[in-house]
Formats: sequence, structure tokens, C-alpha cells
Amino acid sequence: MPKINLYGDSEVLKEKFVKKIRSKTNGEYIRVYPGYDVKIIFEKLSNLGLFSKNVIVDVIDFDKFKSSERSKILEINVSSENYLILRTQSKVKKKMEGLDIREFKLPNPWEEDKWGKLIEEFLSEEGIKLDGLAKFLFENVGPNDIAIYNEILKLKVFKDDLSLQLAKELVHKYTVSKLDDFCFMVSKREKDALAYLKEIVRDYEFPVIVYALSNHFITLYKLINFVEVKSRFSWPEILKISKQLKLSSSKVARFLGFKFKNQKFNPKNHLLLYNLKCVENLIKKLYYLDRAVKMGKLVEVELIDFIKEVKHVKVL
Repeated sequence: MPKINLYGDSEVLKEKFVKKIRSKTNGEYIRVYPGYDVKIIFEKLSNLGLFSKNVIVDVIDFDKFKSSERSKILEINVSSENYLILRTQSKVKKKMEGLDIREFKLPNPWEEDKWGKLIEEFLSEEGIKLDGLAKFLFENVGPNDIAIYNEILKLKVFKDDLSLQLAKELVHKYTVSKLDDFCFMVSKREKDALAYLKEIVRDYEFPVIVYALSNHFITLYKLINFVEVKSRFSWPEILKISKQLKLSSSKVARFLGFKFKNQKFNPKNHLLLYNLKCVENLIKKLYYLDRAVKMGKLVEVELIDFIKEVKHVKVL
């Protein structure tokens, strides 16, 4: 199968598939990205002399190449000894004889059971077996296969001595806290939220970002609906609210403006910033954003507009 289309949103699964091919093929491997001169693809797949090695040409983000370039690349005649791999988000639509199509799709962000199974597969492949670790990684890293896999590789170093407690110390919630920090920057109406969005977009797919924001404001809605408004909350009150609503005590504390000792950021009491009606309106906006991303639309402009709207929201 010399010509293969790997499509879908899981870059980790695509990468693993390519590594298997490389392990079975003793040849030259080259990656080609959008913006590269596509002549290199033709040269590598056609310049095969008597002493030439087999070649694997791995075209990254093939769907981002120019239409004319894509057409030419698809027409390349690839010998049985070589591989032309086309990585895309969507399946190559042009029907071609000899094109092997493989799908690598991630579960939806809300499908926690499916994510758990996928993470268990990653852990098993790296020789890590630890009860509760898959669940912990999903809860603390979020629905991001690249970030999760990078954390697993980090934990692999400590495989012989790994415990759930050690994993909690090592993972340190760096990825989910990044998304959490972004969501709180938005809801606290911080001026740097828009600038931080650029960094978030580089690390996360749009469905993950919208999902995180939706969960964030739904949690805020629950708190506003359940908690009596006041300017300050004690730690025992935070714990009681956390237990009753089955929410993380640290997240409840952050929403209600409780500051821990030595905490670097200053939390704001969101009950003084919002009421039910305005949060309902924001959740509706996020619902439409969620529908848009599920239809495959890019929503960066809409996210910018949403952040601006939150910044200027008025309590009705």
C-alpha cells in the first residue's frame, strides 16, 4: 500500500501508524509541510537508482496545500517499494485507485469513557499499568491527545516507582490549568485574555476550547443558582459548597474569590460580576459556537467576539 491517506483529528494515532511503517521499512524518511517546494516529493519518489534506498514521504497537513499542488501530488506514481503518506483532517475526496484510506478519529470531548479507553491504550503501549491513572490524566489534562501522550512519556521515566500520588505531583495539571487559566481570564474579564487566546489556539483544537469555556460557564451558572451572594467566603463554606455541588474545592474557591496562602493569582468573586440571566445568555452563545465547531467551522473570530462580549457584559 504505497499511497496512504491518514485522516482524522488524532495526530498521535497518525504518528504511531507512521512509526510502524518506518520500523518495517529500511529507507529514507522525509516530512514535507505546507509551504515547502513540492518538487522535493517528486524528486524523492522518482530518483531511484540502483543503489537508492526506499523512501517514505510523509506529507503533513496535505489539505492545507494549494489545490493545484494537491492534484499533482495525488497523480504521482508511487512504486511498491516506497510510501507516500498524506495526513489530513478530512478524507481525501478524489477517488483514486490504490489509495489506502485510514481514519484516526478522537472521541468527542464529552465522551469520557471512550477517552479513558484510548488513554489506557497509550499507557499499555508504554508499559504503564496503574489503576486510576487514565481517569486522572483525562480530568487533569483534558481531551487533548498530544498533551496526554506527552504526559505519559514523562511518567514513563518513573515507571518502576510510579504511583498515582507521584503522577499527580509530576503532571501538575499543567495543560488543564492552562485552559483553566484561560477560562478564568475570560470570566474575570482580564485585559490579557485576547492575547492569551493566540497561545491557547496553538495548543488546542477549537472544539476543546469551546468545550472548556462551556463547562466553565455552566459551573458558574450552578454556583450562582445555588450560592447566596456575599462578598467573602470562608474555607469551611467553600468545602461545604464543593461537597454539595460535587465540584472541585479549588475551582469553587477560585470562582468565589477565596485566595490561598502564597497563591500567585488574585481570584475574583464571580457572584459579584454576574447574575443568572447574563450567564444564561453567554451559555447560549457558547452553544452556537459548539454547534459551529462540530460542523467543522473555524471559530477564532467568534471566540474573540465572545471574549469581548464577556468583558463588556452588564449584570441585568
